[in-house]
Amino acid sequence: MHNLWIPVVAILVAAGLIFGGQAVSEAKRDAQVAARIAERLDTPQRVDLSHLTEVNKGYGLCGDYALPGGPTARFYYHTVTERLTLDDTAPLYRSNCARLDR
Repeated sequence: MHNLWIPVVAILVAAGLIFGGQAVSEAKRDAQVAARIAERLDTPQRVDLSHLTEVNKGYGLCGDYALPGGPTARFYYHTVTERLTLDDTAPLYRSNCARLDR
C-alpha cells in the first residue's frame, strides 16, 4: 500500500510546481505592466491594476489602472511586443478590448 503513495505524492508535487510557477509568472507580468504604466505617466507612484483580462489567446491584457487616490482608466498591453495604450478610444484598445467593456 505504501508504494501507492509515491506516485500520488509525485503527482501532487508536480501539480504544485506547475500552478505555483504560473502564479509567479502572472505576478511578474502584472508588476511589469504596472511599471510600464508608471513610466508612461512619468510618475514614481504605485500603479494599481484591476479587472485584468487576457485576450488574444494570452498575448494581450486588458484592464483598469489607477494611481492612489485617483480615478481609474483603462489600458491594453501586448505581452509580446510590449505595446501599451492608455487611451480607451485608441484603435489598439478598441480592437482588442472593446467587447469586454463593462
